Amino acid sequence: MKKKLMIGVLSAGLILGGALAVGATNKDKQDSTAQKVSDIKEMITVEEAKQIALGKADGVVEGIELDQHKGNHYYEVEIENERKDFDIYIDAYTGEVLSVEEDDDNDDDRDQVVSAQNLITHQKAIEIAEKAVNGKVTEIKLDEDDNQYHYELELKTNKGEAEVELDAVTGKVLELEIDDLED
Repeated sequence: MKKKLMIGVLSAGLILGGALAVGATNKDKQDSTAQKVSDIKEMITVEEAKQIALGKADGVVEGIELDQHKGNHYYEVEIENERKDFDIYIDAYTGEVLSVEEDDDNDDDRDQVVSAQNLITHQKAIEIAEKAVNGKVTEIKLDEDDNQYHYELELKTNKGEAEVELDAVTGKVLELEIDDLED
């Protein structure tokens, strides 16, 4: 009789333990599915980040970079005008301005502010670069060497990361480099 009672208790324990394990596994799957759904959120575009930043500071956008810190994605937009430099941080999903940092522009070279009329837009530069490598822009920066302006863009492609340099006036691809995933 004691054996039958013991076997009954053990059987009930095994069945209850199995049910708890199955329930926990299903909960993990639900949590995993919920996490994947939340990861599908759409990021704002580089152009949208630029417009948000220009709403906070006047000037020429010198660079836009998509960064991540502790799992949070944000754009860092660098704006320069004749008096100040700005770094504006924008949440990549919500478009919320996280912070605005400004510095007095104490550069001794004091180049003239680039005439936006002569340069292709950030959006046009992005379109050219994305078409050239079939990828998605993660960073764009306007740079100047010897009074010649160019865009430096970093992209993610299905082959790896790519860097493209464009003439900021003509849009001509000056350099193209793809870092293969297999390296």
